[in-house]
Amino acid sequence: MLLAIDIGNSNVSLGVFQGETLRLRAKISVQARRSADEYAAMLYDLLRLHGVAREGIDGCILSSVVPGVTGLVEAAARTVTGLSPVRVGPGIRTGFRIRIDDPSQLGGDLVADTLAALTEYGAPLVLVDAGTVTSVAAVDADRTYLGGCILPGIRASAALLKETTALLPAIELAGPEEACLGRSSAEAIRRGLLLGNAMMVDGFIDRYTALPGMAGAVCVATGGSCELVTALCRREVVRDPDLTLKGLRYLYESSQPRKPRRPAP
Repeated sequence: MLLAIDIGNSNVSLGVFQGETLRLRAKISVQARRSADEYAAMLYDLLRLHGVAREGIDGCILSSVVPGVTGLVEAAARTVTGLSPVRVGPGIRTGFRIRIDDPSQLGGDLVADTLAALTEYGAPLVLVDAGTVTSVAAVDADRTYLGGCILPGIRASAALLKETTALLPAIELAGPEEACLGRSSAEAIRRGLLLGNAMMVDGFIDRYTALPGMAGAVCVATGGSCELVTALCRREVVRDPDLTLKGLRYLYESSQPRKPRRPAP
């Protein structure tokens, strides 16, 4: 079995694959003040809770966008599994080209998203990862990651509105709500966020598909807020909440030494 770990700004996402089957998916909140032992205890308990024997885990891969937590979770995984995780970073085989100024700046989660989407949906692609931040990226028909845009996540935007205004209320984000006219402050905020994010994604799809090599691109969305962000899109969007974990599995497989071919008899 393979343990896949993605450390995001808000959560550590965990997945255990048995072959191609995602047997376990779970989340641990990110807290830099936790020790490696605390992360190890939580990982150990989650595996036991879901009936996964740690002795059966024979591979581990980790991606992270939070440097201060990376070493802690890596040490925790090593304690629980006895394995040194493969880290997603420079030098790992991705299976696609990255055309940005510094490819090392592309987050491991986006590398995993891209490989999984290319493997499962083909190219070209518009990729939406909606979490603490929302990223929208373009991958052309030649499997080249062209770049993208990063914006505040929908939940972070809602929290910022409440924190920086005196009279606007806190709201609960829920959707979809088709009406574009809110008739109270709470309705106006909720519908503004839901419709605004949907129109943003639609707009990026329109602009990205007009680029060379992007005609007919499939839009694939993932992340904890992908349902909220894309619920009111007018353009077709494929939602795949397990995209990052699946991408980590593909990256792990591509990182393994290739077996030498036997000479022909």
